[in-house]
Amino acid sequence: MTVLPSPAPVTPSELSGCRWRSVLRRAAPAGLVHPEVTVEQLADRAAHRHRSALRRRAVWDALPTGPRIGDRLLPTRVDIPAATASDADLAAERTLEAMAAGTRLITGAVLADGALACGIDLLVRTDHGTGADAGLSYMPVAVTAHSVAKRLPAGRTGDGSVRIVDVAALGLADPVPAPLKHRSTPVDSQRVAVAHVLLERYGVASGSVGVIGSGYTRCLVIPAARVVPGLERALAVPVPDGPRRVRECSDCEFHNHCRSVLLARGDLSLMLPGDRGEGWRERGIGTLPALAALADDPAGRATLTGAAAPDLHSVDPEGPALAAAWLAGVGYLRRPLRRWITRPDLWCGHPFRMPDRLTDGEMPMAAELADAVEIDVDMEAHPGRGTFLWGTFDGAEYRAFTDFGDLPDEGAHVARFWSWLMARRAAALADGRVFRAYCYSRQGENHWLRHYAGRFGGREYLVTTRDDDGTPGLSGTVTMPTLTEVNAFLGSAEWVDVFALVRTALAANDSLGLKNVAPLAGFTFSQKDVDGRAAIDLFEVAVGTDRDAASAARRTLERYNADDCYSPAAIRRWLRLGAPGVPQLEY
Repeated sequence: MTVLPSPAPVTPSELSGCRWRSVLRRAAPAGLVHPEVTVEQLADRAAHRHRSALRRRAVWDALPTGPRIGDRLLPTRVDIPAATASDADLAAERTLEAMAAGTRLITGAVLADGALACGIDLLVRTDHGTGADAGLSYMPVAVTAHSVAKRLPAGRTGDGSVRIVDVAALGLADPVPAPLKHRSTPVDSQRVAVAHVLLERYGVASGSVGVIGSGYTRCLVIPAARVVPGLERALAVPVPDGPRRVRECSDCEFHNHCRSVLLARGDLSLMLPGDRGEGWRERGIGTLPALAALADDPAGRATLTGAAAPDLHSVDPEGPALAAAWLAGVGYLRRPLRRWITRPDLWCGHPFRMPDRLTDGEMPMAAELADAVEIDVDMEAHPGRGTFLWGTFDGAEYRAFTDFGDLPDEGAHVARFWSWLMARRAAALADGRVFRAYCYSRQGENHWLRHYAGRFGGREYLVTTRDDDGTPGLSGTVTMPTLTEVNAFLGSAEWVDVFALVRTALAANDSLGLKNVAPLAGFTFSQKDVDGRAAIDLFEVAVGTDRDAASAARRTLERYNADDCYSPAAIRRWLRLGAPGVPQLEY
């Protein structure tokens, strides 16, 4: 009789993202499927592991090593060596032994019980006892690169359920309420939820979970009841019986395997990833050919089953045409001009005036636009440092406001950027002209402007100009705007998101990101090998000790940022001309 091995326990990584990937990973050791990992993916994974290790080390180094003045408790600590698949049982046993001894801090803990298993960065004892007291309780803590909290608006204090404690006081002090809102990610939530459930099985759960985010000096503590329902929902999801295209596909080692399956059946998720095609699936349409057939057969909609099947035109009027375009290899369709060309934010707030006649390439409403001062803005940031470059383009000149010092300039470059932008705005308004500043997908810029204004608002910075020979010239000051000033500008008609204009004009089978859309407008990027991740690496070189390498990295970063300022201007002009070159969407 053949004895089958017991199935491996479910881990947090299998409960978020692509569930089919977890099935394939379990099948790979038996040779049922063969993963394909590129050199770039191996390098990315190694870099990710290295950054994760550095984050954990920063936390471990900040943990208490002795009692503070007035503390009754001693910060005893056990470090569990990093476990591999072969010695996971030993790591779990050592974790149990450390808990049984009443250790206050356990790093690198491994918990396992039957069908669930979890590695958790830190277990913190939360009761005030010593040794293996009857009231022994532990809180799981995850260390992450993400920001884990958002400050509540002024005047709101919260319900007291969100608390914080210094990393240097973990295991010694109780968390205190803070006016913060927890910012969760599925991966982090599943990690602490699984760890909490396992601690409950052992009878030592504290009822709270913790997350240490960027900065690594404070631990955010929330009730476990906030994350456990998500775990229960994830566990209730049935194991999929086949692949479906999702966001993680591009970086997955099984990408080619799954794509061949999806292409063979023309699966709807090739165009509508994740759950975006659920409405069509409920109506009996699960493939792109079947959806595309409806583009030329409106009457065929009446034969579909499911709730509100005859009303599909109002549900997704563009789906059939986009499916036909996908099968033809067409990535973008232009929506009818009447649906978007008249938007005031495309014309600096002016009401659209239909021209009597235009020659090829002639700009509509040229007279109205001649009165406008238009500035394109783009920002570069490092996750551990903040922004280091704000670039602007006024149609004639690119200008960069940078922070490439060894230490952050505490927002001085942001204040210089803001002062310059507001000076251009004031000059335009004084001349009776219209002012507009543009950004492509402005969430990042909005976040960092608010961050610096909230932290340094009202602070003055000394600015020294330099003559052509490099000697110091005139000096003056610039002031960081207050959060109220920043919010007023970001909420005004003078701050325009070019991505929102593009999303209104184009129906897409492909990404509407800047690097994809700009070539449609005829723009060519000069730094083709640089992306957001590479920019972070370049910044680390730019602030390094090798002067030649640092100088070259800074020049590359400024050229990369300049392209991200030039290209939205090119896209805006192209949209004003009616997005020529893109097939029209008919419906």
